[in-house]
Amino acid sequence: TKMNEQCDVLNHRHRMAQQAGRASVELYTNLFFKGKTVEEPGYVTQILQNGFSVLIPSYGIEGVVYTTAKDSQAPAALEYVKSDNALVSADASQSIRLFQRVRVMLQVDDKPVSANVSSMRRKLLLQLTEPQIPGLSVSAEELKQLKTAAKKSTAEDESRIVELVTKHPEQVQTV
Repeated sequence: TKMNEQCDVLNHRHRMAQQAGRASVELYTNLFFKGKTVEEPGYVTQILQNGFSVLIPSYGIEGVVYTTAKDSQAPAALEYVKSDNALVSADASQSIRLFQRVRVMLQVDDKPVSANVSSMRRKLLLQLTEPQIPGLSVSAEELKQLKTAAKKSTAEDESRIVELVTKHPEQVQTV
């Protein structure tokens, strides 16, 4: 009927608008974090078998910290314990539990997400920095190196922009 067709069109438009909004948030989040390495506190909101979800309140971002890489054959640093709904180390000395406060490093992953997704699409990468769990956490030294590399990359980009503007001032448009 005419009413069903109209409802289908409206539902389709609504879904497309939601997807456009999500894509816009993803794009601007990636643009904001491009070339940056940031360490922030977060809270574990969900325990998964292969990782855990973390909410970073300062940015309003939720992401997953994976305990193993997709293509890795190495054993996971933490194992899922269903009865406790927690990720626990092999010697049971460390664990990740629901609502636990953690520190994570955020940066844009330069590798394509997967072969079936456009190589232009990048994903925000979250890695654990605290608590320090061998085989999973980024060490303080690695974090410092990553931050230094990100600053150097940003400085190089800025110098290239200044160079282009000074060479071709006629092509610069003011907004």
